[in-house]
Amino acid sequence: MIDYPGYRPQATGDEPFMTEDETAVWAVLCMCRGRSMAILGPEIEALTGIGYKRVQKIINDLRCHHAKLIGSGTCGYYIPQTAEEMDAVIRYIGDRAIMALYTLSRIKRTSIETVFGQAVMEFKRGEAA
Repeated sequence: MIDYPGYRPQATGDEPFMTEDETAVWAVLCMCRGRSMAILGPEIEALTGIGYKRVQKIINDLRCHHAKLIGSGTCGYYIPQTAEEMDAVIRYIGDRAIMALYTLSRIKRTSIETVFGQAVMEFKRGEAA
């Protein structure tokens, strides 16, 4: 594994406990190192016995709650192995986040800064709970 700023491939002890389903999906993904080894969601479903929609939610939870860097695209899901793959995944996630904030700001007819500030407050409130 290459060194990449801010990426923690191993547990540090402060991550939440993974459920049995999360562990099963993560185990499959750990065999898919690099974009060339990507696996499609239905294949993960077949290997784990977990429904495809649930697999998608689990992958989101692995990213959000367990800080797992998981790449995805039309090729499937994979664990990035090169700096280029990691940059592409981080750029993709960042672009999606910015577009979601922008869309929400348009819908609410307010600035993206206001929406971001509200999101930060909500996040902090959730952390405190």
